[in-house]
Amino acid sequence: MPDSALRELARIDALGATAVRLTRLPSRPVAARADTLGLRLFVDLPVSYVAAPRLSDALAQVAPTLDRLVTLARKHASITHVGLAHTTNTTVPAACETLGRWTERVHDREPSLRTYYVTPFAAAVDRCADAVDHPLVDVRASTRPVARWEAWRARSAPVGIGAVGTWVRPSAAPGLRVPHSPERQARYLERVLSQVLDSTQSPPPVVFIARWKDRASPVLPSRRYGLHAPDGTPRRAAGVARGLYTGTQRVFAFPAGPRPNTDALGLLVLGWGLVALLGGLYARHLFVRRTVARYFTAPGFYRDALREGHDLPSGTNGALLGAVVGALGLTGVRAARLAAGQPGTGRVLAAVPSGLRTVLAGGIEHPRMTGIIVGGVVLGLLLIWMTALVAVARRWTQFSPAQGLMLLAWPCWPAFVALPVALAAAPDSLLSPSLLALFLLIGGGFTLVYFTARVLFDYWIVTGLPGSVVVLLAVPSPLILGTGPLFVLAWQYGVPLRLLWHLALHA
Repeated sequence: MPDSALRELARIDALGATAVRLTRLPSRPVAARADTLGLRLFVDLPVSYVAAPRLSDALAQVAPTLDRLVTLARKHASITHVGLAHTTNTTVPAACETLGRWTERVHDREPSLRTYYVTPFAAAVDRCADAVDHPLVDVRASTRPVARWEAWRARSAPVGIGAVGTWVRPSAAPGLRVPHSPERQARYLERVLSQVLDSTQSPPPVVFIARWKDRASPVLPSRRYGLHAPDGTPRRAAGVARGLYTGTQRVFAFPAGPRPNTDALGLLVLGWGLVALLGGLYARHLFVRRTVARYFTAPGFYRDALREGHDLPSGTNGALLGAVVGALGLTGVRAARLAAGQPGTGRVLAAVPSGLRTVLAGGIEHPRMTGIIVGGVVLGLLLIWMTALVAVARRWTQFSPAQGLMLLAWPCWPAFVALPVALAAAPDSLLSPSLLALFLLIGGGFTLVYFTARVLFDYWIVTGLPGSVVVLLAVPSPLILGTGPLFVLAWQYGVPLRLLWHLALHA
């Protein structure tokens, strides 16, 4: 281990800390220095973001690392705890059985060594507290971290806090009023540590601040949890931790800073612009008013107009389709911005394979680009399907691009619901970002099925093509071309879908 690690360990001791959680096996010099300083070392095994069925195999693969750790613990009293897993799916009994088995194995090898796992899940859904000696709850960026820990304590007495703190955005201006500024991070830590270290209450057996120093390559580049920057420069939160841990300072003052700017107004303006466009189309075009009535109340007349192909203004239908694309693009922007502010986003991304993680993290970091990509992909998929429908129909009957445009544009109406729902979502509202994600996932699936079925049914009635041909034309539809690759990627990369589901709902 380089000398820098020993210097950092001395700085941690000077901060007033009594325990350090490591994510890798310590070297002998580090363990010896921890012995000298009187620090306790909690060492995580490299098992994280693993689905419950794979937990046993994952632990078996790191058994040599555990053997080396046990050997090291026999020689160094500072090594007191071993972490069996970090953010695995401990909401299912299968994980508990595996953790219990490995806890017994550790105790058989070294009775003084205690086990733990780190969980982001709420006490109400996590089932494995009794499988280890000391579960640690990850409350990073939680709006009510102490309440989450207290809920755990009511169920399992020796539960500690495995990670507490919030992130700093490198581009944030200084000041308490600026979200994710260094001052906000320091105030958050002051509030939480003051509560959990209150001498009038029973404190947790151990409390770990999320990070001593920023990661070199964080999952989301805009999230820096460290008390220190990568170059070792201390942030204001480091002073808070030192003051509270050593008892030399209890109250901290920070500048207010400027009022933060918000981008929500731009989305609202664009959203109302789409509403104005739709209202203008309805008010100024008899075709739109007539087609609305026919589509929703008399679909037979709608199909007759589509079959005849007369007076189908491509500009109006194109504007309608463009409004759909714009609404979905703006929904993508809003969803990315909400995800960027959600504490659980980092955990969900960390559970995704690295190739997909890079793409998703880039989309969250750049919401406008996400909107452009979403809108572009939707438009491309619609144009591909329209081209296929028109080309096949022309081999049996007359069918113009204008008919194909109308055929696809009008069944897209459910897409307009997504934007106002996305704009209404907020962390402190009844419609939380997690509920928005579920709405978009489930509602989007139903919308794609409805859209595909309605287009193909209308197409079959209007063109008179054989049913087998119409069914085959579902292959180039957005339903298949859009979702098919996602399922293939999920299967190819082994995405732990059940773990992701629980992280999105309960972490």
